[in-house]
Amino acid sequence: MTTLSDLRIDVATIIKPLVYTNSILTSKINKAVTSIAAGIRLPNGIVSPCLPDLYSSGTVGTSTTEAYKALPSTYQRNVFYVSDDNGDRIPPPVGGNYDDFMLFLNQVTEKDLSETGSIYRVAVKGSNLYYQGIPSSSEALIVNFYRKPVDMSNDNDTPDGIPTHLQDRLLKYYTAFDILKDNITDNKVIMAKIKYYEEEFYKAMQDLVDFIPIDAEPVYYASDNNIYTDGAICD
Repeated sequence: MTTLSDLRIDVATIIKPLVYTNSILTSKINKAVTSIAAGIRLPNGIVSPCLPDLYSSGTVGTSTTEAYKALPSTYQRNVFYVSDDNGDRIPPPVGGNYDDFMLFLNQVTEKDLSETGSIYRVAVKGSNLYYQGIPSSSEALIVNFYRKPVDMSNDNDTPDGIPTHLQDRLLKYYTAFDILKDNITDNKVIMAKIKYYEEEFYKAMQDLVDFIPIDAEPVYYASDNNIYTDGAICD
């Protein structure tokens, strides 16, 4: 595995003659891990997929007066399954996913989200989970999602969620490119480095995309009006 110390040494070597402190390099490298986990838009326009090792779940306790509550603090992206305290799935908007808030708003009865009663639909907006209706007593909803990676701080820490064989390439290239592009000058050596490490980073990203498997065939759930919605974990 690649350690934080290894990565700092690699990046410091690449960016010479620029010099950064260990604390700044650590911050930049952690930023790289977080950005990759959140999804990188590739040159072909596709956003890179979720990192399987960052799969997580948490509980959201609903309010009895508001139509939303904050998602767990570790949430980063892609809520893909929500269930009630009986284990029954609560569906996303018909024809969409949990992040299709406008579909959710179009399909609920009260547009000001004031409907009370049993929860029949949920959606994500920002860092909040919205639901309709609003139950008379708080319910514990189980939310499945991909979490934020844990930052590295100690020399022997390793990147959270990044596949082992791609850690070195992805993180040193991202960090080097990120630093160098902030120091653009007329220096031809620096400009050549920027181009090279950007290209190498996207090559490594493509290897990441190719490496991450599709967990299973998409599951389609019967829903209102016999419309079927794609329940795949992370498209």
